[in-house]
Amino acid sequence: MPRLYTYIVRRDTGLAPNPYWGWCTLAVCTPNHQGSRVEPDDWVAGFLDKSRSHCFLYAMEVSEIMGLDEYFHDQSFAKKKPDLRGNWKQRCGDNFYSKRKDGTWTQHRNRFHLGEAIKAQDTKYAKVFIGSRFWYLGRSARSIPSNLAPLVGGRGARVNHDPILADRFRDWVQSRFSPGILDLPNDNPDLSVSAEEIAVAPCSSRTNPPKNSDCN
Repeated sequence: MPRLYTYIVRRDTGLAPNPYWGWCTLAVCTPNHQGSRVEPDDWVAGFLDKSRSHCFLYAMEVSEIMGLDEYFHDQSFAKKKPDLRGNWKQRCGDNFYSKRKDGTWTQHRNRFHLGEAIKAQDTKYAKVFIGSRFWYLGRSARSIPSNLAPLVGGRGARVNHDPILADRFRDWVQSRFSPGILDLPNDNPDLSVSAEEIAVAPCSSRTNPPKNSDCN
């Protein structure tokens, strides 16, 4: 039976998750850092922090797990390599680690993850979770029904959920939202709306929000 992993997204910059160029990828965030044993068909879902009412940010159905070095060299994900001279979406790419011949890691130029300490954390469990079917809400993050509240909170990525509750969550996501990208990231510093404005904004109350084609 597919499992559901849930965790808190502290900063939603477009890096992790990275929902652009046709795939939702998670390469350098909590589930990766703690070596979560995600398998194909499992779901990974992220919620905003308590100051933002634990709104539902995104979910993806994992279709593939790939090593960081393999990810870097796979041409299917070449657009996810950060282009610091590009637009905001190109700058927040998550594909910036490759292995040298001696087995050590190169951290390529990127927008958000810099330095040896972060490189050690990102490459300790060098796996990328990839989903072709996903729901990313960004600034239109939504409050979840009260009966799903037990899924949210706690430390790290949690997977010990009641299977019935996990199924209800999947049903809620699939019935309420269209797959794909709904809105812009909350915390990307290259976009005009500040993190402070987003932090005090309530979760969206739209029942049938329009899809934002500018984000695809």
